[in-house]
Amino acid sequence: MGKASKKVKRQVQKKAEEQKIQQCLSKEEELASAFAAEEYAKVLDVLAELIQAKDIKPDLLYKGAYSYFMLGDYERAAQWVNNTLNYDPHNIEARILLARLCFIQDRHDDGLAIYEFLVSNYAQNISPEHKEQILDSSEYYARRDGEKLRQNYPHLSTWLQTREEMTASVPQAAVKESGQTGSALSALQRLKAKLQAVEARQEKADGETVEKEGSAPDVSVAEQKIVEIKSKNCSYREKIKLCNNFAAAEYMTGNYRQAEVYLHAALEMDDGDSQTIRNMAMVQAALGEKDKAQVLVARLPEVDFLLLYMLKEQG
Repeated sequence: MGKASKKVKRQVQKKAEEQKIQQCLSKEEELASAFAAEEYAKVLDVLAELIQAKDIKPDLLYKGAYSYFMLGDYERAAQWVNNTLNYDPHNIEARILLARLCFIQDRHDDGLAIYEFLVSNYAQNISPEHKEQILDSSEYYARRDGEKLRQNYPHLSTWLQTREEMTASVPQAAVKESGQTGSALSALQRLKAKLQAVEARQEKADGETVEKEGSAPDVSVAEQKIVEIKSKNCSYREKIKLCNNFAAAEYMTGNYRQAEVYLHAALEMDDGDSQTIRNMAMVQAALGEKDKAQVLVARLPEVDFLLLYMLKEQG
């Protein structure tokens, strides 16, 4: 074969490779869109085409593993997690998914050991989303068997405790941001003033003593929204968070009964969720149910002085 023929052949091969790369990039975008839309069966179909084209990347393999997981095929999900880790041993998402598979198969110690490894070796690389996933599946064990967790998985135990403390401090942080500087007491007083303004709006809206008749349509709307939340293809923790978010919106507009409905739904999913308990205590206090609020406060694993102060001020 002459030089000219070889050159033509190389050009043809180069063009074919460029076309293949463009096709693969297009397929990768299609896969990413399907994954974002939670169309997991489509993700697997597109992934099969990419692998056939020898476009094998750890991120694509992980999306395949996660898709099998969400479709309930845990055996294939585990296989694809292993495939992902073979290409990328440091893939945090794959290890988190592997831990979740262990929990589903009642291999709790294996799942916690994976989290212990991640927290010990990759703490600086764990994103907020990863943190939520770890918290979602290990918080139960921290509450139910904290001593075992501290003894066998010390790094994870410390990490979970730190996360809990950060969560508990969020109200104080929010107060600081809204009021710039000043004492903690003055910040709480500003927050109290906001709550009183909300209560005043509620009294004006209630007006003519039609509390039960007026609240029934609101409650039915909340119940419909709760059905939508529960049907979402996401974790229980995410559903609990959504219920709390909707409850917060209703609380700030003075619709305490509707907020109560959302929080009841969250507690049905996890009756030990500290943030939901705190929020429910505030709602009960706003409804005038002081005794119920105090009972809820007693259920918290640790004393919350900010919550106690606000309940006292509302009383």
